[in-house]
Amino acid sequence: MTVVDTQADIQLRKRPPLIKTESSPALHTPFNKKRPLFFKARMGIYVIQTVIMCYEQQGIPLSLGFYRLISKDGLALLISDMCMVGMTLFSVLFSKLLVWRVIKYETTGWILQHMCQMVFLMVPICWIFMREWPWVQSGFFTMHTVVMMMKMHSYTSLNGDLSIKHRRLQHLTALLPTYKSDNNDTDTQDRLKHMEEEMDYLQEELTHGDTRYPENITIRNYMDFLLVPSLVYWMEYPRTERIRPWYIVEKTLATLGTFLLLYITTECYILPKLYDPTLSEARVIIELMYPFMINYLFIFYIIFECILNAFAELSRFADRNFYDDWWNSITYDEFARKWNKPVHQWLLRHVYAQSIESYNITKQNATFFTFLLSSCLHELVLVVCTRKIRMYLFVLQMLQIPLIMAGRHPWIRAHSMVGNFFFWLCMLFGPPFLGILYCREAFWAYWANTHSTLV
Repeated sequence: MTVVDTQADIQLRKRPPLIKTESSPALHTPFNKKRPLFFKARMGIYVIQTVIMCYEQQGIPLSLGFYRLISKDGLALLISDMCMVGMTLFSVLFSKLLVWRVIKYETTGWILQHMCQMVFLMVPICWIFMREWPWVQSGFFTMHTVVMMMKMHSYTSLNGDLSIKHRRLQHLTALLPTYKSDNNDTDTQDRLKHMEEEMDYLQEELTHGDTRYPENITIRNYMDFLLVPSLVYWMEYPRTERIRPWYIVEKTLATLGTFLLLYITTECYILPKLYDPTLSEARVIIELMYPFMINYLFIFYIIFECILNAFAELSRFADRNFYDDWWNSITYDEFARKWNKPVHQWLLRHVYAQSIESYNITKQNATFFTFLLSSCLHELVLVVCTRKIRMYLFVLQMLQIPLIMAGRHPWIRAHSMVGNFFFWLCMLFGPPFLGILYCREAFWAYWANTHSTLV
């Protein structure tokens, strides 16, 4: 089980974001300067139109119903989130126990690792049910818990693998003088040569940049890993020369502005349709196609272009390639690789590659297991949000596997426009369909509980 062996497949290097911002010199051309201006003007008109519509219908510029929902129990959520992140510091103690040889990773260490991760995942979920948080707070806290669990797993897995190599190197170092003092027969010389080659390999594996295992196992190194926008742990990351304060301000303002658009779309165009019992399911899907697609793009922009780049700037993390051009995807495996690269890299190293290495399964079975785990984690978030087990998203995600196989047909590859058209057709109908299956039932349950309490 060698986590480090997947390093060749996951290359971190200094790369700019795919969508460059106005602070980038690449946009300092007359045409490119007009594109952000046009986008801002269009979004400004969108806000004004929505405010006018809301005032005409309700007599107020903007309803605060969704705000009251997302701000409920905000202080408790903040404290709970800080405590949850603080719990991950156990990973440093676990790694220290490996260095001190209190536990061995290949025997009891990996069992203890997975047991602690399960406890870490279940405690916040139980806390969510105890606090009876609405779906927004429940979804955020569950997703952040899953992200922290993925970081913990990557940190402890790499250090566990390195602890095995470190013990092996110490063992060979202790044996080396004995072999050198023995007689110089051919077998001894061959064994000595193999030992020296293995020691050179282990020395290389235990060193990453200027950092060497176990010198990386410190609170400071782990806190740096928490700040870095990467789910895959390395002892060192490519870094920028300095932090640009204006870049952070730019991303903060972009986050706030885009969240305003997200709020307006949700409050004025999505919630009224989901709450309306007079609309049929088919009508709701048609009505919500555009708002859901817009919100999907807003959320994607906030997370991958604003928040991750802001944390990358704060930590001087130089690899800003958090996504590729997923909008040009022809097949769903291409989409899975491109739209969320931090999660893709984690799944590649810790699920796909490690299942092949540890259990000797085929690539097809490893792909199935990777999709299965990803689908289970996505469904878990929705189970916590809705308090119901429905498995709709799980089924739709697993259906991507036959779609991937169909997308590899030579005819689809020869007609990329058809594949991309089918991809966008699924993107347009998928989110509103899931909104019908999950959100409408959850919103009506929340509405009924609220009104019964008021009565």
